[in-house]
Amino acid sequence: MSTPSAPQKDSVLPEALAIAQPLVAWLIRSGVGYAEFAAALKPVFLAQAQQELAHENSKLSDSALSLRSGLHRKDVRALRESAALSLAQVKSNGSQWSKPSPSNQAVTRWLSDNEYPDSLPLNGAHPSFESLARATSKDVHPRSLRQEMTRLGVIRETEGEVHLVRSAFVPDAKHQEARQLMAGSVADHLQAGVHNLSQQSPRKFLEQSVFADGLSEESMHKLNLLANDLWGHVLQQVVQAATPLCEQDAHTAHPHRFRMGLFSYGEPEAKQLLEGANT
Repeated sequence: MSTPSAPQKDSVLPEALAIAQPLVAWLIRSGVGYAEFAAALKPVFLAQAQQELAHENSKLSDSALSLRSGLHRKDVRALRESAALSLAQVKSNGSQWSKPSPSNQAVTRWLSDNEYPDSLPLNGAHPSFESLARATSKDVHPRSLRQEMTRLGVIRETEGEVHLVRSAFVPDAKHQEARQLMAGSVADHLQAGVHNLSQQSPRKFLEQSVFADGLSEESMHKLNLLANDLWGHVLQQVVQAATPLCEQDAHTAHPHRFRMGLFSYGEPEAKQLLEGANT
């Protein structure tokens, strides 16, 4: 049986595998195996190789594409026409998932505007859920928005009032929206890092994190609560700055999109994980 060759000294494969590990865990938990995922990746690798060669003004021959993508030439020939469509679909999904839904916009506005308390009357003048809904979208009826936000579990309704469920800041994992939100956010996070590592542009995106170890589980929990509290302040300031800019640039000829995120994560340190695996 052959064994995988060791990556070259300057290969990015070790770092890529570290990034891929949680993705693989999610795939396996979701019933997607290696063969299915590998087959789905082929046109993505080919289309990206086409883009890289075109950017370099290089000839898009089967041999060049095979060498750049690592795919067999028979796969290049079979997938060449469909690769661009496959990548376009991937990018279209990413672009679509990067746009906040009316429900997401309503929650963001609710969280970032001090004029909206956590409980709002259903109807009436500002501040009410009706006024929040109409300020969020002119195309979605307040009743429809309320039903969708209830379905997602981010609000609950009692006796003529609508209550924001702050614990539902992360949508219920059983909903497709949760997967799409995660995909859009993680993809943009990775895009920022890849841009900073591989582009010669002087413009660099924010891609930083804070790390602490040697913590008890209780201390880790306290830091997680702090991260959530800090995010509330960041959200409010960024939305307040972005809202007038979006209105100002509504008819710009070359629109851009912007995302800013903050995450927290904690787990037992590597030594404990290894000890647990060996018991």
